Amino acid sequence: MSDKKTLFVVSDVHGHYTLLKDALEKSGFDSKNDSHILICCGDYFDRGDENVEVFNFFKEIKNKVLIRGNHEDSLLKVLQTGKMEDHNYINGTIRTIEDFFDGYYINPLNDRIDFFDTTGTVKKLSDFIMGTLNYFETKNYVFVHGWLVDRGDTTEGRKNATDEQWEKARWERWTDRYFDERPLDDKTLICGHMPTFFAKQLGYDCGEDFSGIFYGNGLIAIDAGTYNTQKVNVLVIEDELNFN
Repeated sequence: MSDKKTLFVVSDVHGHYTLLKDALEKSGFDSKNDSHILICCGDYFDRGDENVEVFNFFKEIKNKVLIRGNHEDSLLKVLQTGKMEDHNYINGTIRTIEDFFDGYYINPLNDRIDFFDTTGTVKKLSDFIMGTLNYFETKNYVFVHGWLVDRGDTTEGRKNATDEQWEKARWERWTDRYFDERPLDDKTLICGHMPTFFAKQLGYDCGEDFSGIFYGNGLIAIDAGTYNTQKVNVLVIEDELNFN
């Protein structure tokens, strides 16, 4: 049976709730419309200063598909181990921690963080991240954060890939893997992670709007580089969810 829905796809909002909300309203997304599905290709937090608002928004939306980004992997490791790495400061994990916790202490001797967590925030954030998907697949599209796993060019290969393989793939940049050839023979790959303005470095004519959606051969890249451009791309497509 056909189950065609209108899919509203975003990615890499990085703690910019107001920009996300405005972009979705402009695109026509209606959370109360059962035929509308919101898909996010990862990187919900860090860098922006509305991380709590982004969290609450995605928690409240029912008709959604949430894919994990590399920033979620980084945040989860801090929440689980209490160990701060250099990239947690560079990539903005510390911004998310500042937004969610009233207080915390980082030991300068070993970079371990102690959360002053009186409301169960560590568990709430951890549960949210653990509930995200490595990828999502519809009849004509495959949604990922960074790129496909090795041998991920088939449905079976994607299903059988390990979480560790997918974590590695989340750091892969489409600008390093796309060479005008279709990533998949039978479906279009949709990804985020690397801002679309980098397409110009590949020699593509981006026009004046470097942050717009990039349409390649069997590839659609949607990361607007929100933390730089103050823009969120919303890709609107229709497809069937039940395709087996």
